[in-house]
Amino acid sequence: MTDQTETYDGDVTLTGHEDAPVALRDPEDVYLRTDSVAGDLEVCNAEYVFTHQSPGGGAVGDPETVVRGDLEDGYAEPDGVTGDAIVADAEDVFVTAGTAGGDLSVVAPENVYSDDVEPPREADDYDVSLTGWKQSGSASDPDAGVRVSGAHHEVTVEKARTDLDVYVVGHDHEIEITGRSASVSVYLLGYDNTVTVGPYLQSEVIADTGFDNEVVEEPYPVEELIETSKSEAFDRAGFGRRKVTYQVPAESDDWCPNCGEPADAIVARHQMEAFFLLGYPVKTYDQSTNPAKECEHCSRSAFDASLTERERKNVLK
Repeated sequence: MTDQTETYDGDVTLTGHEDAPVALRDPEDVYLRTDSVAGDLEVCNAEYVFTHQSPGGGAVGDPETVVRGDLEDGYAEPDGVTGDAIVADAEDVFVTAGTAGGDLSVVAPENVYSDDVEPPREADDYDVSLTGWKQSGSASDPDAGVRVSGAHHEVTVEKARTDLDVYVVGHDHEIEITGRSASVSVYLLGYDNTVTVGPYLQSEVIADTGFDNEVVEEPYPVEELIETSKSEAFDRAGFGRRKVTYQVPAESDDWCPNCGEPADAIVARHQMEAFFLLGYPVKTYDQSTNPAKECEHCSRSAFDASLTERERKNVLK
């Protein structure tokens, strides 16, 4: 069999126009999206293979089309290969969940990171979808989530109110999600990726396939739990004998002594009876020595995350 050779310089993307089986030879990194290979996929002699499709298939036959040249990164879009595919002698190969309609075979790799993962969404469902190198994206009030593939992408998502999926493929991505009353499911395939989730969101790592990835959950701000600060309570006391109540941040603990839940923010509720002069206690009659403590889970000051800031202000009037 005489194969057809296509020679390229730089990045190359398989879009379904090449006769299958297709062989991609000597690229740097290769990023394969969900549903990009209709048949079997064989990865040969890669330095690192990161895959959300479990290996276990046999070898692919001789290619009809060979893509080679002075290649940099290789990409395969959905329906990018109409039959079988071979990726040979790449540095890093990233195989997304559901990449191949057939089997995946990994031959003679140096390192393999593998998990069996189902695609969380259809490829076109995401609010932000980036492929390539060093791109940026943003969304407000998203419906579905974020998908990035490649390297060095930056994505910012604001006002998340519904559950989201974040699928990160490649390396050195920065994803930041803020909002409230929603859950973020994170899928990581690669290395040196960071997903930051705001304090009023919940997050769950479904898969972390690779190394040096991080999901950062911003802590609940302790200031949200303080109804009356110490200085405010003393200022309001004015002149004379008064009883005051105020809250201060408690010493950092991993759990709340009141409700027993793991907590980011804990406050101590103090009480004091004193004689005040111009907002300063000149004589103390009684004060709490073992103040009650409460956290974002049990404090009556923790706002309902389903309300907007304006709605919360109206409720507190």
